[in-house]
Amino acid sequence: MVRHIVMWRMADSDDKINKAKAIKKNLEALKEKIDVLVDIQVGLNFEASDSASDVVLVSTFKSVEDLNVYQQHPAHKAVGATYVRPNVSERRVVDYEF
Repeated sequence: MVRHIVMWRMADSDDKINKAKAIKKNLEALKEKIDVLVDIQVGLNFEASDSASDVVLVSTFKSVEDLNVYQQHPAHKAVGATYVRPNVSERRVVDYEF
């Protein structure tokens, strides 16, 4: 099994909370669109801190190959291009097998 974790800091904007909620909604909707996605959770941080991220994605796959399929899937790419990349200022990622 493979765990894929991504954390983002939202770019400063007047509606960054709504943009974070849109990221959450659209990432979680990928569960119904990408069959190699075993599980996905998206959390919105409620604790303000200089070291905190605003949004976290935790997803699970059966293999590294399935993770690669997910990352190249058009639905995943569309969410990234429309909701994530235009609205974040920083991204961190960890992928590991368990």
